[in-house]
Amino acid sequence: MQKSRNFLKTACVLGTLAFTAQSLRAADLYPITRDDKCGFIDNTGKVQIPATFKAVRPFSDGLAAAQQDDKWGFIDTEGRWAIKPEFEMADDFSEGLAKVCKKTGVLGLGGKTCGFIDQKGKFVIDYSYSDAGRFSEGLARVEKDKMWGFVDKTGKIVIEPQFNEAADFADGLSCVKAGGEWKGMYGFIDAEGKMAINPTFSASASFNEGLANFEKDGKCGYMDKSGKAVIEPQFEGAWGFSHGRACVKVGGKLGFIDKAGKMVINPVYENAKAFNEGLASVQREGKWGYIGTDGTTMIPLTYEEAGDFTNGLAQVKSRGVMSWVGKNGQTVWNPTTKSASLGG
Repeated sequence: MQKSRNFLKTACVLGTLAFTAQSLRAADLYPITRDDKCGFIDNTGKVQIPATFKAVRPFSDGLAAAQQDDKWGFIDTEGRWAIKPEFEMADDFSEGLAKVCKKTGVLGLGGKTCGFIDQKGKFVIDYSYSDAGRFSEGLARVEKDKMWGFVDKTGKIVIEPQFNEAADFADGLSCVKAGGEWKGMYGFIDAEGKMAINPTFSASASFNEGLANFEKDGKCGYMDKSGKAVIEPQFEGAWGFSHGRACVKVGGKLGFIDKAGKMVINPVYENAKAFNEGLASVQREGKWGYIGTDGTTMIPLTYEEAGDFTNGLAQVKSRGVMSWVGKNGQTVWNPTTKSASLGG
């Protein structure tokens, strides 16, 4: 049960990211690693940005964070520096702003301080916080003195730091933990900081498709935005809805339910991820593959790792080599060297 609680707590502080029309072409670029350097391919597998960077992050709002030597900046879809590499840490752009951080203390061992820049590299919110999330629905969570609150895009504090944990806003609500790091409980606040759903849950996560997973008395279920349990707590673990399906844990195995709480894909998997673009990666007998929303195997379970599909492609690992595959399971790009992990 502890494993389930940890996942839910992690999910509680994850936000969602929406691409804009400005970044439509950028959405068709995928990070690769070759000879310990990173670049990008297009959806045909053609290298569009040569692998010359130490590290990269996916494109967002038309720009991608890239590392040169020990500094981060942002490149455009042609691989040119749009914002010069001068930051010690950098996150993706969201709603026109990106979090950047610098290390603090002797030898950088004292933590970090974070702020936000615009797409020209200009600071909109100076280094002020020990951590921060991404902007979502006009607000970003920020941490100060080990407590979380929210700022708007001008840097104005609109919800004072007062929570032990806080998630990015989704569907008008933010999942927060109140009452102390060890004894605190989870609930939801609105954009004005008012408690919309009282903190009575031992774990919870952001709303997806109108429902949020929660844990109470050691069992997991789902509630609506009024805080009413619409799927009673009965599972060992529960994850967010996507494509009308949610992953749940029963008898130590993972399956999927619909919004009525009916098991539509039997719990036979060792591991599973949420549906993206109609497919979910699942693991059975140590191997990963992909299933459809009805449970049909769409890509055989043959991989060592399998990531989410994004704009028609997914990154997989086979025999220690990272590749990109299409929804038909055919390889679009395969490097000549081994890469350690998903995501570049």
